[in-house]
Amino acid sequence: MTTQRNRTTLWLSAGAVVTVLASAGWWLHGADQELRGKAPASCGEAVRFLRAAHPPETARNKQCTKGQWQTTWYNINFQTSRAEAEAWLRTTYPDAKIDRDCVDADLCARPAAPADGNDNGNADYLSVDIRYEERDSAHVHVSGGTSN
Repeated sequence: MTTQRNRTTLWLSAGAVVTVLASAGWWLHGADQELRGKAPASCGEAVRFLRAAHPPETARNKQCTKGQWQTTWYNINFQTSRAEAEAWLRTTYPDAKIDRDCVDADLCARPAAPADGNDNGNADYLSVDIRYEERDSAHVHVSGGTSN
């Protein structure tokens, strides 16, 4: 084999190894995000799964994530005014008991998932936490998942 052919073979082999390692790294990164519940998700998909209303039109910093291991869970996060956050909670989950004595939030609720027998893989555990921020702002965190 000539020196040129040896170099070409070496570079092609190195390129193949780098491609395989990069692909494996990308796949592992995505799997890690899923396991930690940080994988990006469509907010429409999260809203459906959590049986929630879409965030108010004035909401800022909307972010939806999902996770999966032995169960599936979704999170919705957004910021809005305090009044809109509480109104959104009352409209989205009208039967939920709103509590002001929360560990990590100013308002919280643990709405019961509707027992309509037609859950289609929706959450059967729901949690809503509203944390007050500067001025009139509030951060809303909705999460929910399946228990089996």
